[in-house]
Amino acid sequence: MAACSEDDKVTLFVQDNFTAGAILRTLDQTGALDMFDEDVELTWSIQEQDREKGGLLDRVEITLSFNDNNAGGNSSSGTALATITEFGSTDGLPSFDYRITFGELLNVVGLSVTDVLPGDQFVVDMELFLTDGRSFGADSTTGNVSGGSFFSSPYQYSYTVDDGIEFELEDVNANEVSLTNPNEDYAVTIIIGDSTLVANGLVQTVNVYRRFVDRSIDEGEDDLSEDEALFDTFDLMSDFMVDAETAIATYDFVVTLDDLYGPNLTFDDLGLNDGFNLRYELITFDGRVVTVDDENGIGEEFFDSVIVTECIQLNADAPFPGEYTIQFTDTFGDGWDGARFDVTIDDGETESFTLETGGSGEATFTVPEGTTTLLIEYVPGAYEEEHIFRILDPNGKAAADGGPNPTPGPVELLVCE
Repeated sequence: MAACSEDDKVTLFVQDNFTAGAILRTLDQTGALDMFDEDVELTWSIQEQDREKGGLLDRVEITLSFNDNNAGGNSSSGTALATITEFGSTDGLPSFDYRITFGELLNVVGLSVTDVLPGDQFVVDMELFLTDGRSFGADSTTGNVSGGSFFSSPYQYSYTVDDGIEFELEDVNANEVSLTNPNEDYAVTIIIGDSTLVANGLVQTVNVYRRFVDRSIDEGEDDLSEDEALFDTFDLMSDFMVDAETAIATYDFVVTLDDLYGPNLTFDDLGLNDGFNLRYELITFDGRVVTVDDENGIGEEFFDSVIVTECIQLNADAPFPGEYTIQFTDTFGDGWDGARFDVTIDDGETESFTLETGGSGEATFTVPEGTTTLLIEYVPGAYEEEHIFRILDPNGKAAADGGPNPTPGPVELLVCE
């Protein structure tokens, strides 16, 4: 005796037990919508089931609705796509296949591809009509019928338009402004990783918008918040580096903190939890804008923030254990000219670290658990105006920096959460 497949069991269950109405069961469904690809195809394989094993089937009407979620005013509902009156057979029950391209969907609702943006939605409805005059659609189903494992009969299929763009901001620095610790420039690598989009010039411009949010307003103080405004703009083909093999485009975007503050703010104006919001925006070859859409919950990758922080000190009572990194820079490029750091842990031997040659380098030292004293001293050499340093704590954050002309003597570390 042959064993029944799962599909056979479902069909038998329905034939034996389903007497009240009829359903359209989804056997297979594929496809997604990409705002650049009008040839992408949506497909369905549908089976009809009723108490007469398909004998009540008259027709299936398929309609299309468009939800314009980007304030374009182009929403529409119930536009006819097709009427299915001829059926094949699957497991002894009527069935049909239906397919349609993105371009065909656009034509049906009278739109061009330039009219749609990420977050817009196309909704395909299938309504089943029986020979006894009854009909069944999305409004007729319960949860067990529309999404249950037996029936899988939603009657309605929603497709949200995707931007088709692989966009990423890769942090190079910590990208925060500390009120207590040394700070670095804002630095990210902008990555646009879809080779088709880049190679074909489908994305042309990257805009960056800046906004300052003042969250530290004391009584009697002015609100220093600043509205969003265009901060920088780049041309993809001329400013970005495009890998010849992968066509992935990258750009190293570095902003000094003074430039980030802008003409109206200084470091002294900042308070804890203040923030600089940076919103990235892509302009396509046909003028469409791809960016953050808070209302529809998409595009978070296009948003970055630089928050003002304050140190919760981890080394207030004892040295924080772990591996520390000394980063050396010599602006002339010939080493540190005899300057060095002397590091002494508890009563151990003093270790010395320097940059022997070149313009930059690193050295590490480890502070063991249970250490009670850590002394780091800067010993000057010649050409002090060439020497710059930064010491990173075991968490990779800046704990001290100095130069040009570093101050001789003990170096205080500030290790923060």
